[in-house]
Amino acid sequence: MALLPALLVVLALVAFPTVFMFNLSFRSYDLVNPSAGQPFLGFENFTRLLTDERFHAAALRTAIFTVLSVGVSMVAGFALGRFISGGLRSANILRTILIIPLVITPLVVGAAFRFMLDSDLGVINYLLESVGLPRLQWLSDPMLALPVAAMVDAWQWIPFVALIVAAGLESLPPEPLEAARVDGASRWQELRLVTIPLLKPLLTIALLIRFMDAFREFDKVFVLTAGGPGTSSETLPVYLWRFAFNYYEMGYAAAAGVTMLLIITLIATVIVSRTNVLEGA
Repeated sequence: MALLPALLVVLALVAFPTVFMFNLSFRSYDLVNPSAGQPFLGFENFTRLLTDERFHAAALRTAIFTVLSVGVSMVAGFALGRFISGGLRSANILRTILIIPLVITPLVVGAAFRFMLDSDLGVINYLLESVGLPRLQWLSDPMLALPVAAMVDAWQWIPFVALIVAAGLESLPPEPLEAARVDGASRWQELRLVTIPLLKPLLTIALLIRFMDAFREFDKVFVLTAGGPGTSSETLPVYLWRFAFNYYEMGYAAAAGVTMLLIITLIATVIVSRTNVLEGA
């Protein structure tokens, strides 16, 4: 009975919206014409979704965005984590500083970088010009908009990976590392054959969290580019938002949301099964 209030809150905030979305994905619902009701369509929304080239393009951009953001944040975060776990006197201060990007809301991060990346007034282009480099259209160039948005997302999450790696490194048993050094292992061999395998459960958890967050990232992409120019940075969350709140096709948008949920679940399951993280933990 003591857990009943918490259970009711979970059902209200998680279970009900999920069930509602699944139900809506099989129906037609025009947000500006609710009197038309919600006629049942079966799998028509999903059939339309899977044959929509715009959806395919958005899915590809989402994959590119996710790979760039997750890849950069994992590599840079691992390097930064090793740096702050190296016995520095200022390690605690660095940890405190690293928390700052994590507590800033994604909306604020997107707005701040939008100003900094402005082609005319942004500080990034000012710094480029000060060293003799040309200005770049960071957010209005179709070739740059999506990678730049991915880098902004990675910037916010690098400290998350770094803190996990630093905590993991400081909790590793010293014996395997000492044995590797006695056997004459190089720093690279020590890292590849000892450190990374020992950190595998933590790295997999960090990878899962980063993947799930990057795949559904909406705030920063929308504030930075709104999916533009054109649809060059339109990822699946932006695609879903446009059909829900620009075109008012709530049933079709719900089908896109369900498809995203299934993709995330499938890929997360593959990551866990391939890395055996639960067994390793």
